[in-house]
Amino acid sequence: MIESDMNLHYPIEYLVFQLEDPSSVDEFIRKDKEVWTAFLEKSPAFYYKEMWVNDSNPGEVHSIIAWKDMEQWKSITKDQVIAVDHEFTKQYTKPYKITRRIHSECNHQLFLYNIVINDGK
Repeated sequence: MIESDMNLHYPIEYLVFQLEDPSSVDEFIRKDKEVWTAFLEKSPAFYYKEMWVNDSNPGEVHSIIAWKDMEQWKSITKDQVIAVDHEFTKQYTKPYKITRRIHSECNHQLFLYNIVINDGK
């Protein structure tokens, strides 16, 4: 097992998307990686990102992003977000919406604390 240090306390951004076309989940995730993740990887605050799919609700995609630091995360400007979102919607042209911003529902008090990974050893 691989286990992280305790008390990581990395802020979490947690978005839930609903795609109008559930058959386009793979395309949505691929375009998200090409556009959004590529942008995020340039930020020193970015730690990691996961994309989850809810098979019980076709077309529902969860995006979980861990940030190293809240201040650096929030230093990404609205103009940057708008520009990246514009590029994403040029590449992924099917309708979708963000149905939840769970990090906002938690008043930005959702934090990664510990990770344990079964590495087979």
